[in-house]
Amino acid sequence: MMERTPFDVVVSDLRMPGMNGVEFLKEVRERYPLSTRIIYSSYADQQVMLGGAGKAHQFLPKPCPTEWLRAALQRTALIHSLLPDPIMRQKVAKMERVVSLPALYLQLVRQIQSVETPIGAIAATVSEDLGMTAQILKIVNSAFFGLSTSSIAEAISHLGLETLKYLVLAVGVFSQFESRKLGGLSLSTLWQHSTRTAHAAKLIAKSEGAAKNQVEDSFAGGLLHDLGKLLLASQYPELYETVGRNAREKNAEWFVEERNIFGFDHAQVGSSLLGLWGLPLTVVEAVAYHHSPAKIGGRSFVPVAAVHAANLLVQTQRLSHGGIPSPQLDRDYLANIGCANALDRWRAELDNAPAI
Repeated sequence: MMERTPFDVVVSDLRMPGMNGVEFLKEVRERYPLSTRIIYSSYADQQVMLGGAGKAHQFLPKPCPTEWLRAALQRTALIHSLLPDPIMRQKVAKMERVVSLPALYLQLVRQIQSVETPIGAIAATVSEDLGMTAQILKIVNSAFFGLSTSSIAEAISHLGLETLKYLVLAVGVFSQFESRKLGGLSLSTLWQHSTRTAHAAKLIAKSEGAAKNQVEDSFAGGLLHDLGKLLLASQYPELYETVGRNAREKNAEWFVEERNIFGFDHAQVGSSLLGLWGLPLTVVEAVAYHHSPAKIGGRSFVPVAAVHAANLLVQTQRLSHGGIPSPQLDRDYLANIGCANALDRWRAELDNAPAI
């Protein structure tokens, strides 16, 4: 059937007669890499599900709320709007092989979805990964979070489950690039910029009285907004070195030179992968449009506004852009959402915040 009409989305149950869902979606990945692959599974299937990381983009619980499946379809539609050219989507599909969803992240998502999972059980899951535990404790013991502890359970209670989940995702993803050629891109510098942007976006969202889920999504968008740079740099290291050289020589913004060389930029690439992975639509949009928030439309404060402003404030505050011009602030967009005069206030709050 798919040979005649390839589908944009393929949904499979994990347990099927003759071939399980993981094997089926592996075959779909090989033959139809542009299709979004989703698998249904019960909590009891967790170990089999973890073995499916990389074969499926998203894992939905069984039974699955209708709105969750609807959100998955909306994310697919957004990916197609971000990358309307099938050739571009093919290039991004190849990059999907470069990095995979961390297994620990998948475990945490399933545990968090189960309201009966106690904090102690989640802490035990994180503690099994010593490297991740060290990174989480390092972050939570920073001046920004203001905690001093060696207890991962206490750290989780302080962070909150959503922040923990996104930190585990980001740490797990960044660690996959540690030994790769990145076309002159510094992994440690990018991580520092990403964490600072995440904290700044969270501060801005709180300053605007955003709802808790918007504050968390602002943090996630800031943490992951430059993921696409890692994907492009690891897949095309020589070309990406040219991106950096051209940006410095022309005094141009980084994403402009990405578009000149690749036909798309890191925001499109990173958000497309996050959409495939099933992150909330607001997080995907915050990553996709952090250089062009007006494309979102609307007149209310949303996470993309926080990430857009945070990215600029962090770069101008820390001068972390390495000779590349700071991103341009869309003042018309900020005026439309009622934040025309907020930038100086946000900058002052960030300057007075604990060091990150």
